[in-house]
This record gives sequence, structure tokens and C-alpha cells, in this order.
Amino acid sequence: MPHKAVLSNGVPVYIIKGGTQDVLRIDLLVRGGYSIQERPLQALFTNRMLREGTSDYKAEEISRLLDYYGAWIEMYSLQECNRITLYTLGRYLEPMLDMLESMVKRPLFPSENLETIRANNKAFYHINSRKVDVVAQRHFEKAIWGENHPLGHIVCAEDYDAITEELLRKYHSLYYGSQSMVFFISGNVDDKCVAAIEKRFGDIWGSNENIDFAVAPPVSVPGASKVKINGVLQSGIRVGRMVMDTSHPDFHRFRFLTVILGGYFGSRLMSNIRERNGYTYHIEAEIDAYGSRNAFMISTETDNEYVEPLLAEVDKELKRLRDEYVPKEELELVRNYTLGELCREYEGVLPKAEVFISLWLSGQPFEAVNDYLDTVCSVSQTELRSLAQEYLSPEQMSQIVVGE
Repeated sequence: MPHKAVLSNGVPVYIIKGGTQDVLRIDLLVRGGYSIQERPLQALFTNRMLREGTSDYKAEEISRLLDYYGAWIEMYSLQECNRITLYTLGRYLEPMLDMLESMVKRPLFPSENLETIRANNKAFYHINSRKVDVVAQRHFEKAIWGENHPLGHIVCAEDYDAITEELLRKYHSLYYGSQSMVFFISGNVDDKCVAAIEKRFGDIWGSNENIDFAVAPPVSVPGASKVKINGVLQSGIRVGRMVMDTSHPDFHRFRFLTVILGGYFGSRLMSNIRERNGYTYHIEAEIDAYGSRNAFMISTETDNEYVEPLLAEVDKELKRLRDEYVPKEELELVRNYTLGELCREYEGVLPKAEVFISLWLSGQPFEAVNDYLDTVCSVSQTELRSLAQEYLSPEQMSQIVVGE
């Protein structure tokens, strides 16, 4: 389990020790993300622009420092937080933290760099708007959250044009500060690591406003929807719905049920729709996390002529789970597969960090890492069938087809 330290300003630092190599991973999470942004793309561009120049470093200097010290940075904007992940050798932690502090506290958002980042992202947007899987995901999120919800908004080209330096500075001043930060440090961590973070991030800085990070509830729209893209050879398909929160007692059992349906190569959906019928190369069922809220989703792509028969087979597999008990042999097979996957997830200290970050983002205690393990070992045929009957009815689902 992570050990918790607290900086002088109250910022929590979760430490996950392990490994003998001189390698560190530092995850800085800034609460907020794009679920509470004022304008579309505001959170994404704010976080992305942090490495484009600060009052201490030009963008080129940041890139050179990362190359020189053999470090790298990954930057994400998620629904519930903005995230910066730094990988570095422990002996170079001090100069890397100097750079990270400047990026987080003193970004400049230079206009020339913003125009370049905007142009690049807008080009990717136009490319992705011809990809049926990307468009299907956009419309699925619109269906499960509602078109007026920040998480249901479908980004358009005009949203990229509307981003300004002023919007980025406003978002940064509101949400980047000691009151909204959390650190995770994993790897060969010692007391000097925490002291180095204390030195740079232990002061009180940023906005002192009381921020409401609560995300508005979803306004789902069940039913079927078709989105047309001319000239494409395949169709992207999403079928699913919002389900229980992570804290719900059914969550871990439903998670296991999702693996049976479409969570591994020999799953029911793969065995039927790929192996038996040849309608697709890959189909899966998963739980998509949005903080503590979750969506159940089946996703695939298929030739345009196979859309209807594929959807019919999906309905058959959902009906089988509602009407029949999962055979004991299949239950034991998936149980063993899942236990093996859990061992793989916890195999190294850096992958383990991802597990604990996911738990924190979903609002679960770290001890919940054992809850799913216990559920996998104990879940029964009767429980799985009852879950399918409650959560996998077709009238509760949103169905999105994007294609010719």
C-alpha cells in the first residue's frame, strides 16, 4: 500500500516504494480536468502548454533538459484532473523538479507556441473526424452524458479557434495551486525525494478560492442513433449505458461479468462475433471510468454490410447472460484469467502506481485493491445472472453506429 506524507501546505504525497534501479516516476495530479472547464478544450490546452515556456525556461530549453538528463514527461487532461507524469533517474531529480516547478507555477502560454499547438491539434481533429471509431466514441459520450454536459460535448473545429491565451491563464489561475494538487511518487524513493518536493511545492500558492469539483450527473439518452460518414468502408459501433458508481456493492461483480462478456480474447463476444461469424477482427466490452462514475460499453468496427447481423449477435449474448447461468467451467476459466491479469498489473512498482492512482481518481480507498481480488474468487453464478438482468437490458442501452 502507498505510504502517505503531507507537505507543509497540506498537499498529500503518496509514496510507492519498490525496485533497486535508480528510477523514479512522479505523478502530479491537479484536480479539475475538463469536467469543470468554462470552454471546450480549455483544460487540455492549459495543461499541454505548460511545457511551451515559463518565466525561467524557454520551450527549447525544456526539451533539451529532458534529453540531456534522459527524462521524459507525459501530459494528460482527463475528466476529473489534469495530470503530469515525470520519469527520471533519481540522481537527476533536483534539476528535473526545478523544471517541473517552473512549468506548473510560472507558465507563460506564449502566443506563437499556442498557434503551433492549436494547428497541430486541429489537424489531428480533422483526421480523427474521418475515423469511425473516434466519431462513435464521441457520440456515445454525448448519449450517456447528455449533449449539454461538459463530458457529452462533441468538440468541433470552432472550439479550437476559440482558445485564447486569456482562457488558459484563467484556467491556470483558478485550478493550478496547492489547494488542488496531489503527488504520487513511485520507484526507488528515499527521504531526499520527499524533501526535494517539499522544497519546491511545499508553499501555499495559486488560488485560495473554495472550488466545487463536483461533476453534474449524467442525462443519458437510451436508444439507437446512426451517424453518416460518406465513403468509409467500415462502421464504428458503440453499445452501452451508465452503470453504478465505483463505491456501489455491485461494482466489482459487474466488472467481472464484463470480462466474461468481452474482456479477454476468448470472451463470449470474441468467440461468437469474431471466431464463429467473422464479422469483425476485434470486439470488446469494458467499463469506462469517469472519476467515480462508470459506463459499460461494447465497442467494435465491422464492414458496413455486417452491422445489423453483428448487433443481433450482441443482443443474443446479452440475452444469454440474462437468461442462463454462466457454466462452472467458464466461470473458473475467467476467474483464473483475471487473477493472472491482476498479478501482471501488480508485478512492478511503476505499473502498480497506475493502479493506486486509478483508485484515488475514483474516490476509493487504496485498500479497495483487494476487494476486486476477493470478488473474483467468490462471485457466484446466481449473482452474475442477477446483475445481467438488472444492468444489461436492451431498452437501457444507447446504441451508436457510425458509417456509410
